[in-house]
Formats: sequence, C-alpha cells, structure tokens
Amino acid sequence: MKRNLSSMKNIGWALAILLCLLVLFVALIIAAVLPGPAEIERGGVQLNELDSKPAQQGEAAAPEETLGELRTVPETTDAGQGYLDGTTFLVDSSAIGLRDYALLSGGTATTQVWGSTAGNIPSGNLADCRIRYQAEGVEISPMEAASKARPARLVIILGSDGLDSVDENTFVEGYVSLIKGIQAASPETVIVVCSLSSVTTSYSGVDNVDANTMRTVNNWIQIVCMRTGVYYCDAGSAVNDRAGWLDADYAASNGKALNTAGLQKLLEYLRIHAVG
Repeated sequence: MKRNLSSMKNIGWALAILLCLLVLFVALIIAAVLPGPAEIERGGVQLNELDSKPAQQGEAAAPEETLGELRTVPETTDAGQGYLDGTTFLVDSSAIGLRDYALLSGGTATTQVWGSTAGNIPSGNLADCRIRYQAEGVEISPMEAASKARPARLVIILGSDGLDSVDENTFVEGYVSLIKGIQAASPETVIVVCSLSSVTTSYSGVDNVDANTMRTVNNWIQIVCMRTGVYYCDAGSAVNDRAGWLDADYAASNGKALNTAGLQKLLEYLRIHAVG
C-alpha cells in the first residue's frame, strides 16, 4: 500500500513539473510575439522608423531645405575690359568705391554700380534694401532695377555692413529673398555673388568684426549661393593676406572698405574668373 502511494506521488510531481514547463514555454512564445510596454506606448514605432514616419492626416510635414551644389567660378583666361564693361555691380560700403572713385565707364555717374546713396547696405535688411538707380536718378529696390535694366550679368558684393546686429538666419534668409526677387524680375540675368574681403589687423570699427567673423560670413554666403543656384566667386581672397586679414595696401583708411588699389585688384580677379 505504501509503495502504491509513493508511486502516485512521484507521478503527481512529474505531471506538475511538465505542466510548469508547458506554461513557461507558452509564456516565452507570447513574449516573443507581443510588443513590449515601451513599444506599445510608441504605437509600435521603432527608433529607426521615427525619421521616416509619414505625417498624419491634418498634420503639417516639416519643411525640408534643399541645398544644391556650390557653383564656384573657376579661373579662366582674361576676359578683358569688355567683360567689366558688360557687368553691373550691386555693392555695399566695402566696394562702393567702384562708383565713388570713378573706376568704371561713366565715372562717378556710372550706371553700372547699384549702391545706396550713402554707400552702406545693412546686412540685416538685404531683402528690403534700396539703391540709387543712376539711370533715372531715383531710389528703388534692386528687384525694380533688375526689371528695368535687365543686366546680362550682375556681380553682388553685399554683407559686410551692420554685422554686429545680425545672426545667420536673418542674414541668409534676407540674402536669399533678395536674390530670388532679382531672379524673378530678370530671369535671364547671370548672377555672381562674391565672397567678402576681410578687415585689417588694426581695424577697430564699432561692429567688432575680425578675420574669423568674415570667414563665417563667407560661409553664410556660400549657403545663399547653394540655395539660389547662383555662382560663387571667391573675389575677397584677392585682397586678403594668407592669414585671412585684409592687406593694408588694399584698405581704405577705415580698415574695412577697399581703396582704389584694392578695387582694381578685385576687378582683375573678376576678369580672370569670368562667367556668362
């Protein structure tokens, strides 16, 4: 009798062990198939799926900025004086001497230079800037000037004025808006945007810019060119020294604007980096 009871107990223990193993096996299968708590909270979206998750109905998709290739102007053979005579310049105070020093055809009354009456164009207000349109003796926007003149080629040298009160986004967005406005007004115009010359090592202007500042701004200008598809010409490097400072021989007395020698050097650079 005792032997029978012992056998029954052993069988019971064996069945209990098998049942436990079966329950454990089923639990493992369920755990492998069903999502965990973190995945349930995220709707089952894996981390590597977040970037490609489509916008839900009624939810605006985040805008994507498209940057094209930087179209740099390579060195060319000398295009000659005729190339400069067929070029219009949109400039700020750094290169306004092209007009005020009578370096182009027409002297100080030249119609080739678009600049403000005072010479400076704040970099934080590029989209809404005004220039003196010499052909009619009026102040208008560069977009209006482009619509009237339809220049074959427009070289832009802007961005050095008022840098102490502008950030990257304001600078880039304003510059892009300006260029796109000109493109819309005169689609056939070839646009070349130049890098900026630097400041001298002794420069002490209230905007507190230095060589590093100008390098940063020239990077912003490259972004502008990539967003608008216009040419980028590194003309500013023609008057800078190896350390990135404006060579004193090419600087006006304020240590920032270009003097006659500096502007002549700039024009020489443009003649051997010709487009259009």
